Amino acid sequence: MDIQPEQHTSVPTAFEYSKIPAASASAWKIDPCERIMIIAPHPDDEVLAAGGVIATAVGSSNPIRIIIATNGDASYATALSHGSHILTRKNFQRQAVMRQQESLNALASLGLTAQHIHFWGFPDRGVAALWNTHWDEDHPYCSSTTGHQSSIQALNSTVMTYTDESLNRLFQYELVEFSPTLLIMPHPLDQHSDHNSLAGFTLRAVKSYHEQTQLSTPILLAYWMWHKDKPWLTGPRPHNLASFYLQTDSAIVPDLCLTLSPALRDQKLRALQCYPSQKISAGKIFREVSKDTHENFTILQPVH
Repeated sequence: MDIQPEQHTSVPTAFEYSKIPAASASAWKIDPCERIMIIAPHPDDEVLAAGGVIATAVGSSNPIRIIIATNGDASYATALSHGSHILTRKNFQRQAVMRQQESLNALASLGLTAQHIHFWGFPDRGVAALWNTHWDEDHPYCSSTTGHQSSIQALNSTVMTYTDESLNRLFQYELVEFSPTLLIMPHPLDQHSDHNSLAGFTLRAVKSYHEQTQLSTPILLAYWMWHKDKPWLTGPRPHNLASFYLQTDSAIVPDLCLTLSPALRDQKLRALQCYPSQKISAGKIFREVSKDTHENFTILQPVH
């Protein structure tokens, strides 16, 4: 992929980030030789952030893998809006299955099959807790909604205990097995704790992958979902992410912009309609993304 800017642009400050128009980023065309891995914290993030990338990659026959880290099963708003007035563990477990199926339907509409999609089944709203305190088998995390201590609701992925060590092992396996050249991930400064902590896991895994295999680090493109307002009850932020990527003003500026043609935008909009469970809990983001004619990404520089 050629990531050289087509024109020089000034670098806005962190304060100005939320006001940057899509045109401030350099136009991007996806190289058909790229092996693309997309990391999503929850079912729907993969299409919200990169539905146009996915559709373009499918059209160009790029090798592609979608990893969805949690099943998005801890949303009380989603559970209540779907008639689960008694919020039992069974209801949250059923919600996990429903949200997996929504992503499968959405990605199928973009041309992917289930074999391209790996649901890790890790705890929604619990990823930061793995990073901060639940490091090994002696201290597994227990989901307060599903009651699970392991990823028994994983799909196309190994069942693992909810620990930092387990999540790191999954990352290492996926990186070695797929060998991506381009990795799309959440931004480390995203306000949602599942997003920023998953970014930390991604950066750490990429660093370890490079050190152990001596292979080139994939190009890292970050998307920013929650810009300003912290989502309700997402948990604490992870500690010590700064040592894994270069933190400069440019680390929060969108560098690349994929323009969505009318046909590509229609494909993305059809895919977004496959997530009816999120109309209330994430309705604002869905409405905003539905208006977008671009997908913006920031190039992250990992520290080795």
